[in-house]
Amino acid sequence: MRPEEEPEYTRMDAQIYYMLACLDKEGPVGGRKLSETTGIGEAAVKEIAAAMRDCGWTTVSSAGMRLSEKGAEVLRNIPIELVGVKGSEHVMGGHQRGVLIRGMAHAVMNGARQRDMGTSAGAHGASVFTMRSGDLMMYRCNMDIRDPLFAREIRNKGMDEGDVMIICGADDPNTAAVSAIFAALDLFSDRGKKRRKASPPPSAENTAARAEEGEAR
Repeated sequence: MRPEEEPEYTRMDAQIYYMLACLDKEGPVGGRKLSETTGIGEAAVKEIAAAMRDCGWTTVSSAGMRLSEKGAEVLRNIPIELVGVKGSEHVMGGHQRGVLIRGMAHAVMNGARQRDMGTSAGAHGASVFTMRSGDLMMYRCNMDIRDPLFAREIRNKGMDEGDVMIICGADDPNTAAVSAIFAALDLFSDRGKKRRKASPPPSAENTAARAEEGEAR
């Protein structure tokens, strides 16, 4: 990866989001339990927990660490959602986790950047799906046609027009989750915005995809 393509977000940023999401779901929990739940080492959990506490995102009591109102607001303001998915042949890796990103389909070109981000964070594979003009697309492949059952499962996760789903696969579910989050965060980077301005509109790709499918039929 060239220096100008280096991600602005780090793997630790993805781990921070993952810890926030787990705290939101699990409630008060100790550091050791949080490490076991997230797969993040105890030393890293301790470092991240201290930073989150200093930011006012968490509170600590005898019951353990919990998300504060400020932390819950931070989590709500990040327009991504971690979702569980069934194992799919469309993604490499035995354990798969997905991240739903609201309204960011316009930020995805061919999905190669997001796949690179996912695998650089430890995933064996990553696949990117977008909802464009009512169709679930994997780049130029219409998944509603190729695999209707899979497309229905993804739609049932709450995907709407303009949304993105990034699914990563890895040897364990935590690595898959952090990798998918890392790939999702890159869509919001300043560098990502510059790439989008310099790229052709996704609608042109969709038009070509539809034409190709029409010829095939």
